[in-house]
Order: sequence, then C-alpha cells, then structure tokens
Amino acid sequence: PDVGGVARARAFAKKLNDAPLAIVDKRRSAHNVSEVMNLIGDVRGKVAVLVDDMIDTAGTITNAAKALHAEGAREVYACASHAVFSDPAVQRLSSGVFHEVIVTNTIPVAPDKVFPELTILSVANLLGETIWRVYNAASVQALRD
Repeated sequence: PDVGGVARARAFAKKLNDAPLAIVDKRRSAHNVSEVMNLIGDVRGKVAVLVDDMIDTAGTITNAAKALHAEGAREVYACASHAVFSDPAVQRLSSGVFHEVIVTNTIPVAPDKVFPELTILSVANLLGETIWRVYNAASVQALRD
C-alpha cells in the first residue's frame, strides 16, 4: 500500500485491540495484473484480514491471500467496500484461499456471482444516518469513531 494505506491499516489494527500488523507489498505490471513481492510482518498461526477498497478480478487480493497462507496464516478474510466482481473474480474468491469474503452492497451483486464464502453487508443505515446528520447540521465525523 501507499503511505496513506499503511496509516489506515494501523488505525484499523488499533480498533482491533492493537492487533499485530502485516503489510503485503505488491507491484502492478499492468492493469489488473499484480505480483506479491514481500510480506512484512509475522502471520504464522494468525488470522489475517485483507482490506481493500474494491475487488474487481480478485487477482491482487487472491495473490496476497496465497502469500499469507504460504507464510503460515491460519485463516484469511477478505474485506472490500465495492464488489465489482469481473471475471474471473468469483472463481478466485471461492477457490478455498479465503475463509470469508465480506463486501458491501454499494454495487449490486448478481445472483450468479454469489458463492458460499460471501457475506454482503448493507450500507443503507449508514447512508440514511449520514443524510439525516447533514440535513440536521450534525457531525458526520462521529459516524467514523
């Protein structure tokens, strides 16, 4: 990740009772093509949570999960805000490398893209609360805390 991504990862780990942090270093050789270069941190025997903004073809997140398993991670979870799920995403995500894949419904997931490890969370309450707060001149920042 970029510097901002590392800072967000640290903040997320802190919210998880100061969970240990590992970073997957990747390089992109072309659009939708990535290669995991390094894993920074100890994941042996641990549950790993990969967080990304979106999953398109799932190449990057699947390669990261494979690297985590190769280094001894016990389970790997994938979390993303947006489930684009272009082919071959579903095949990659349901191949057994993930214990669970968690996404939101910001993009509708077609019935043929649903698989057993997939959990889809609704953003309806968050959007409704945000609209209410803006309308009533209340803090939106409080939703992040």
